[in-house]
Amino acid sequence: MLSVKIRRVFLARHRVDFRKRFDGLLAEAFQLGADPYEGDCVLFVKRDHTQLRAIVGDGVGLYLICRRFEGGCLRNLAVFAPQPGAAEITTAELSLLLEGASFTVHERAQAWRGQDTRQLDAKSCVDGHDNPRKTD
Repeated sequence: MLSVKIRRVFLARHRVDFRKRFDGLLAEAFQLGADPYEGDCVLFVKRDHTQLRAIVGDGVGLYLICRRFEGGCLRNLAVFAPQPGAAEITTAELSLLLEGASFTVHERAQAWRGQDTRQLDAKSCVDGHDNPRKTD
């Protein structure tokens, strides 16, 4: 297991030459606005969707992670974009991609924010406790 703190994950939407190694993929990452040295992970998909490559840094150096799918290919990307670009995905979606699972996110759920107890109405509390009144 890699002990890398991932800040953001980018999925490249364009074709990348898979003969590129560290320097070439690092240049692609910088072109997309990501900085692997600062914890950004950039994921590249091969043209035939049978391989993934990710580049990420840990403060000391870079990791180039390669994943080949023997039994088939990824089914999540229909077409590549003609121009370089990337979509930001979550670490959970990164885990799904590395496992070879297919997924489609139409709309992400909003982050849950708990109710601030300072904003509770004084009428909803009894005797200074946070228990709401019972109404019969």
